[in-house]
Amino acid sequence: MVWPTWVELTVNRGEQAGKMINVQNQGSEPVRVMAYTRDFSISREGNFVFSEPGHESYSASRWLSLEETDFEIAPGESREVEVSISAPTEVEPGGHYAALFFESVPSSDQGAVSISTRIPSLFYLTVSGATEAEITANAEISSLLLPGFAGKRPVEAGVVVHNLGNVHLTVAARAYFNGSWGGHSELDLGQMVILPDAEGILKAEWQEAPFLGKVKANVVIGYLDQKGELVNKSQTAEFWVVPWSLIGIILVVMGVMVPAIVIVSKRYRLRMERK
Repeated sequence: MVWPTWVELTVNRGEQAGKMINVQNQGSEPVRVMAYTRDFSISREGNFVFSEPGHESYSASRWLSLEETDFEIAPGESREVEVSISAPTEVEPGGHYAALFFESVPSSDQGAVSISTRIPSLFYLTVSGATEAEITANAEISSLLLPGFAGKRPVEAGVVVHNLGNVHLTVAARAYFNGSWGGHSELDLGQMVILPDAEGILKAEWQEAPFLGKVKANVVIGYLDQKGELVNKSQTAEFWVVPWSLIGIILVVMGVMVPAIVIVSKRYRLRMERK
Protein backbone atom coordinates (compact mmCIF):
# COMPACT_ATOMS: atom_id res chain seq x y z
CA MET A 1 0.00 0.00 0.00
CA VAL A 2 1.17 3.51 -0.85
CA TRP A 3 -0.14 6.63 0.85
CA PRO A 4 -0.85 9.35 -0.13
CA THR A 5 -1.62 8.54 -3.75
CA TRP A 6 -2.29 12.22 -4.51
CA VAL A 7 0.15 15.05 -3.69
CA GLU A 8 -0.75 18.66 -4.45
CA LEU A 9 1.88 21.35 -3.82
CA THR A 10 2.62 24.94 -4.82
CA VAL A 11 6.32 25.75 -5.32
CA ASN A 12 8.30 28.74 -6.52
CA ARG A 13 10.93 28.77 -9.26
CA GLY A 14 14.25 27.48 -7.93
CA GLU A 15 12.60 26.32 -4.71
CA GLN A 16 12.97 22.95 -3.05
CA ALA A 17 10.18 21.14 -1.22
CA GLY A 18 9.76 17.77 0.41
CA LYS A 19 7.04 15.19 0.86
CA MET A 20 6.89 11.97 2.85
CA ILE A 21 5.35 8.93 1.16
CA ASN A 22 4.43 5.89 3.22
CA VAL A 23 5.01 2.48 1.66
CA GLN A 24 3.63 -0.52 3.55
CA ASN A 25 4.16 -4.25 3.04
CA GLN A 26 0.81 -5.88 3.77
CA GLY A 27 2.03 -9.34 2.77
CA SER A 28 3.52 -12.19 4.75
CA GLU A 29 6.91 -12.18 3.01
CA PRO A 30 9.62 -9.53 2.67
CA VAL A 31 9.20 -7.42 -0.45
CA ARG A 32 11.80 -5.62 -2.49
CA VAL A 33 10.59 -2.27 -3.84
CA MET A 34 11.94 -0.15 -6.68
CA ALA A 35 10.92 3.51 -7.10
CA TYR A 36 10.98 5.50 -10.33
CA THR A 37 9.23 8.46 -11.94
CA ARG A 38 7.05 8.79 -15.03
CA ASP A 39 5.07 11.47 -16.79
CA PHE A 40 1.31 11.12 -16.92
CA SER A 41 -1.65 12.52 -18.79
CA ILE A 42 -5.39 12.01 -18.40
CA SER A 43 -7.58 11.04 -21.36
CA ARG A 44 -10.98 12.59 -22.08
CA GLU A 45 -12.60 9.56 -20.48
CA GLY A 46 -10.57 10.00 -17.27
CA ASN A 47 -8.02 7.23 -17.88
CA PHE A 48 -4.41 7.79 -16.82
CA VAL A 49 -1.69 7.36 -19.45
CA PHE A 50 1.92 7.01 -18.25
CA SER A 51 5.00 7.77 -20.34
CA GLU A 52 8.75 8.21 -20.04
CA PRO A 53 10.10 11.27 -18.15
CA GLY A 54 10.15 14.38 -20.34
CA HIS A 55 7.48 13.14 -22.74
CA GLU A 56 4.80 15.64 -21.68
CA SER A 57 5.26 19.39 -22.10
CA TYR A 58 4.28 19.93 -18.45
CA SER A 59 6.56 17.17 -17.15
CA ALA A 60 7.88 17.39 -13.59
CA SER A 61 9.15 13.82 -13.32
CA ARG A 62 12.80 14.95 -13.36
CA TRP A 63 12.14 17.31 -10.46
CA LEU A 64 11.59 14.39 -8.07
CA SER A 65 14.44 12.56 -6.36
CA LEU A 66 14.83 9.96 -3.60
CA GLU A 67 17.81 8.96 -1.49
CA GLU A 68 17.01 5.29 -2.10
CA THR A 69 15.25 3.91 -5.15
CA ASP A 70 15.73 0.22 -4.25
CA PHE A 71 14.89 -1.04 -0.76
CA GLU A 72 13.30 -3.93 1.14
CA ILE A 73 10.36 -3.90 3.56
CA ALA A 74 9.71 -6.68 6.08
CA PRO A 75 6.24 -8.29 6.35
CA GLY A 76 3.73 -6.00 8.07
CA GLU A 77 6.24 -3.16 8.21
CA SER A 78 6.09 0.26 6.56
CA ARG A 79 8.71 2.71 5.36
CA GLU A 80 8.59 6.46 5.03
CA VAL A 81 10.21 7.62 1.81
CA GLU A 82 11.26 11.26 1.61
CA VAL A 83 10.73 12.77 -1.82
CA SER A 84 12.70 15.92 -2.69
CA ILE A 85 11.13 18.27 -5.23
CA SER A 86 13.38 20.81 -6.97
CA ALA A 87 11.68 23.29 -9.28
CA PRO A 88 14.00 24.71 -11.96
CA THR A 89 14.78 28.42 -11.93
CA GLU A 90 13.72 28.70 -15.57
CA VAL A 91 10.28 27.17 -15.87
CA GLU A 92 6.87 28.39 -16.97
CA PRO A 93 4.36 29.18 -14.22
CA GLY A 94 1.39 26.86 -13.95
CA GLY A 95 0.81 23.16 -13.52
CA HIS A 96 3.54 20.51 -13.79
CA TYR A 97 2.93 16.83 -13.16
CA ALA A 98 4.71 13.58 -12.34
CA ALA A 99 3.98 10.06 -11.14
CA LEU A 100 6.22 8.34 -8.60
CA PHE A 101 5.86 4.56 -8.92
CA PHE A 102 6.65 2.02 -6.21
CA GLU A 103 6.99 -1.41 -7.80
CA SER A 104 7.49 -4.74 -6.09
CA VAL A 105 10.32 -6.81 -7.55
CA PRO A 106 9.39 -10.49 -8.06
CA SER A 107 11.45 -13.13 -6.29
CA SER A 108 14.07 -14.90 -8.41
CA ASP A 109 13.34 -18.30 -6.81
CA GLN A 110 13.43 -21.03 -9.43
CA GLY A 111 10.12 -22.72 -10.12
CA ALA A 112 8.05 -20.03 -8.40
CA VAL A 113 5.45 -17.86 -10.13
CA SER A 114 5.75 -14.24 -9.02
CA ILE A 115 3.51 -11.28 -9.72
CA SER A 116 4.89 -7.75 -9.83
CA THR A 117 2.64 -4.89 -8.78
CA ARG A 118 3.19 -1.15 -8.96
CA ILE A 119 1.35 1.74 -7.32
CA PRO A 120 1.78 5.41 -8.25
CA SER A 121 1.72 8.50 -6.09
CA LEU A 122 0.64 11.35 -8.38
CA PHE A 123 2.24 14.77 -7.95
CA TYR A 124 0.21 17.84 -9.00
CA LEU A 125 2.66 20.74 -8.73
CA THR A 126 1.82 24.39 -9.38
CA VAL A 127 4.71 26.78 -10.01
CA SER A 128 3.87 30.29 -8.83
CA GLY A 129 4.23 33.23 -11.18
CA ALA A 130 5.77 36.63 -10.53
CA THR A 131 2.24 38.06 -10.75
CA GLU A 132 -1.20 36.60 -10.11
CA ALA A 133 -2.06 37.04 -13.78
CA GLU A 134 0.47 34.33 -14.74
CA ILE A 135 -1.74 31.63 -13.17
CA THR A 136 -5.04 31.12 -14.95
CA ALA A 137 -7.79 28.66 -14.01
CA ASN A 138 -10.43 28.75 -16.70
CA ALA A 139 -12.63 26.20 -18.46
CA GLU A 140 -15.37 26.17 -21.05
CA ILE A 141 -18.06 23.79 -22.26
CA SER A 142 -16.89 22.47 -25.63
CA SER A 143 -20.08 20.54 -26.38
CA LEU A 144 -23.01 18.71 -24.84
CA LEU A 145 -23.40 14.97 -25.25
CA LEU A 146 -27.14 14.67 -25.75
CA PRO A 147 -29.16 12.66 -28.27
CA GLY A 148 -31.25 14.41 -30.91
CA PHE A 149 -33.76 11.62 -30.47
CA ALA A 150 -33.57 9.05 -27.69
CA GLY A 151 -35.27 5.80 -28.56
CA LYS A 152 -35.32 4.24 -25.11
CA ARG A 153 -34.47 4.75 -21.48
CA PRO A 154 -32.06 5.31 -19.80
CA VAL A 155 -30.82 8.35 -21.74
CA GLU A 156 -27.07 9.06 -21.66
CA ALA A 157 -26.27 12.72 -20.99
CA GLY A 158 -22.87 14.36 -20.73
CA VAL A 159 -20.64 17.34 -21.36
CA VAL A 160 -17.17 17.88 -22.85
CA VAL A 161 -15.13 20.41 -20.84
CA HIS A 162 -11.97 22.09 -22.12
CA ASN A 163 -9.38 23.39 -19.64
CA LEU A 164 -8.22 26.74 -21.07
CA GLY A 165 -5.91 27.60 -18.16
CA ASN A 166 -2.39 26.58 -17.22
CA VAL A 167 -3.23 24.64 -14.04
CA HIS A 168 -5.26 21.49 -13.45
CA LEU A 169 -8.92 21.85 -12.55
CA THR A 170 -11.32 19.65 -10.63
CA VAL A 171 -14.55 20.10 -12.58
CA ALA A 172 -18.00 18.96 -11.44
CA ALA A 173 -21.10 18.88 -13.65
CA ARG A 174 -24.85 18.49 -13.23
CA ALA A 175 -27.70 18.34 -15.76
CA TYR A 176 -31.18 19.78 -15.17
CA PHE A 177 -34.10 18.52 -17.29
CA ASN A 178 -37.45 20.17 -17.98
CA GLY A 179 -40.00 18.20 -19.99
CA SER A 180 -42.89 19.28 -22.17
CA TRP A 181 -45.12 17.35 -19.76
CA GLY A 182 -44.15 19.80 -16.98
CA GLY A 183 -41.83 17.46 -15.09
CA HIS A 184 -38.44 18.39 -13.63
CA SER A 185 -35.41 16.22 -12.92
CA GLU A 186 -31.67 16.54 -12.36
CA LEU A 187 -28.67 14.27 -12.87
CA ASP A 188 -25.21 14.31 -11.28
CA LEU A 189 -22.60 13.92 -14.04
CA GLY A 190 -19.76 13.47 -11.55
CA GLN A 191 -16.41 15.21 -11.38
CA MET A 192 -12.91 14.75 -12.76
CA VAL A 193 -9.47 16.35 -12.89
CA ILE A 194 -8.63 17.99 -16.22
CA LEU A 195 -5.03 18.93 -16.96
CA PRO A 196 -4.09 22.18 -18.76
CA ASP A 197 -5.08 22.42 -22.44
CA ALA A 198 -6.92 19.12 -22.23
CA GLU A 199 -10.53 17.97 -22.41
CA GLY A 200 -12.59 15.80 -20.12
CA ILE A 201 -15.93 14.04 -20.53
CA LEU A 202 -18.39 13.91 -17.66
CA LYS A 203 -21.47 11.80 -18.29
CA ALA A 204 -24.11 9.62 -16.67
CA GLU A 205 -27.34 7.79 -17.49
CA TRP A 206 -30.67 9.52 -16.86
CA GLN A 207 -32.92 6.79 -15.51
CA GLU A 208 -35.93 9.09 -15.00
CA ALA A 209 -36.32 10.09 -18.63
CA PRO A 210 -39.96 10.29 -19.82
CA PHE A 211 -41.52 7.63 -22.00
CA LEU A 212 -42.32 10.18 -24.71
CA GLY A 213 -41.86 13.92 -25.10
CA LYS A 214 -39.62 16.90 -25.70
CA VAL A 215 -36.92 17.61 -23.10
CA LYS A 216 -34.92 20.79 -22.44
CA ALA A 217 -31.57 20.15 -20.77
CA ASN A 218 -29.44 22.70 -18.93
CA VAL A 219 -25.93 21.43 -18.13
CA VAL A 220 -23.92 23.33 -15.50
CA ILE A 221 -20.21 22.91 -14.74
CA GLY A 222 -18.41 24.23 -11.68
CA TYR A 223 -14.76 24.73 -10.71
CA LEU A 224 -12.55 26.99 -8.59
CA ASP A 225 -10.63 29.78 -10.34
CA GLN A 226 -7.12 31.00 -9.47
CA LYS A 227 -8.55 33.07 -6.60
CA GLY A 228 -10.35 30.09 -5.12
CA GLU A 229 -13.77 31.40 -6.11
CA LEU A 230 -16.46 29.14 -7.51
CA VAL A 231 -17.20 29.58 -11.23
CA ASN A 232 -20.32 28.15 -12.85
CA LYS A 233 -20.93 27.95 -16.59
CA SER A 234 -23.91 26.45 -18.39
CA GLN A 235 -25.27 25.48 -21.79
CA THR A 236 -28.73 24.35 -22.88
CA ALA A 237 -30.07 22.05 -25.59
CA GLU A 238 -33.27 20.19 -26.49
CA PHE A 239 -33.96 16.63 -27.55
CA TRP A 240 -36.87 14.21 -27.94
CA VAL A 241 -37.55 10.92 -26.24
CA VAL A 242 -39.34 8.77 -28.81
CA PRO A 243 -40.03 5.04 -28.25
CA TRP A 244 -39.13 3.91 -31.78
CA SER A 245 -39.94 0.27 -31.05
CA LEU A 246 -43.50 1.14 -30.01
CA ILE A 247 -43.94 3.44 -33.00
CA GLY A 248 -42.64 0.65 -35.25
CA ILE A 249 -45.20 -1.77 -33.82
CA ILE A 250 -47.97 0.80 -34.33
CA LEU A 251 -46.90 1.38 -37.94
CA VAL A 252 -46.82 -2.37 -38.63
CA VAL A 253 -50.25 -2.82 -37.09
CA MET A 254 -51.57 0.13 -39.10
CA GLY A 255 -49.98 -1.31 -42.22
CA VAL A 256 -51.97 -4.51 -41.68
CA MET A 257 -55.19 -3.04 -40.33
CA VAL A 258 -55.71 -0.21 -42.83
CA PRO A 259 -55.66 -2.45 -45.94
CA ALA A 260 -57.92 -4.94 -44.14
CA ILE A 261 -60.41 -2.20 -43.30
CA VAL A 262 -60.33 -0.95 -46.91
CA ILE A 263 -60.98 -4.48 -48.24
CA VAL A 264 -63.82 -5.11 -45.79
CA SER A 265 -65.43 -1.74 -46.59
CA LYS A 266 -65.25 -2.42 -50.34
CA ARG A 267 -66.86 -5.85 -49.93
CA TYR A 268 -69.55 -4.36 -47.76
CA ARG A 269 -70.25 -1.65 -50.34
CA LEU A 270 -70.45 -4.20 -53.19
CA ARG A 271 -72.82 -6.35 -51.15
CA MET A 272 -75.03 -3.36 -50.49
CA GLU A 273 -74.99 -2.41 -54.20
CA ARG A 274 -76.12 -5.96 -55.19
CA LYS A 275 -78.97 -5.75 -52.75
